[in-house]
Amino acid sequence: MAETTTRNILITGVSSGLGKALAQFYLSDGWHVYGLSRRVPEDLIKNEHFSFVAIDLGESESVMLGLQELMTCHSLDLVILNAGILGHFGDMADVSLETLHEVMDVNVWSNKIIIDYCVIEKISIKQLVAISSGASISGSRGWNGYGVSKAALNMMIKLYAAEMPGTHFSALAPGLVDSPMQDYLDTLELDDLYPTLNRIRASRKTAAMPRPDIAARTIAGCIERLPAMVKSGDFIDIREL
Repeated sequence: MAETTTRNILITGVSSGLGKALAQFYLSDGWHVYGLSRRVPEDLIKNEHFSFVAIDLGESESVMLGLQELMTCHSLDLVILNAGILGHFGDMADVSLETLHEVMDVNVWSNKIIIDYCVIEKISIKQLVAISSGASISGSRGWNGYGVSKAALNMMIKLYAAEMPGTHFSALAPGLVDSPMQDYLDTLELDDLYPTLNRIRASRKTAAMPRPDIAARTIAGCIERLPAMVKSGDFIDIREL
């Protein structure tokens, strides 16, 4: 019988929501999952094929130290840069620079640190997917720093794709997923100034906003097909595939 080789994946933001669901999916499919998040996913760490380090992705030194502790392999079949924070929902004029810095550190610069670490340590990456958002291109009112950070993430992925031809890069908008972010958005007062907020609220508990475990299966299937479907560095919205 031929020996099988375990596939390695690095996922950020594995403590809840989509990141946790993706980790569970790939573990069930026989992958070895390397996970990073601020909180510990107590149920996942019991799995012998799950390696985890708790870090604050908003602190660059924490990210670097966490990677040094976590990464024991020399190749990754897949990296999913999933972790992200919303920050403040509302008008751009009302959000502080401090909040914008925090959102950019988590949603953009932590991902640069991760990619650069793999380059420096000569950890090969076959495919890398950054979880983006439709807010990165829509310019819809209310998404302020989150939209800016995801737009910057899209461009950063495109730039790395040009620099690292051996890796297939993509920025993927996963569509609506029922997650802690949606729990927060549910607490906001509906306002005609923010039509996307009204649409999102109406999508909860419907097929338009699936549970993380259901979304993870769909997204994983899409990720597997991306290298054959799109040019490295492209932004893709899963709802348009």
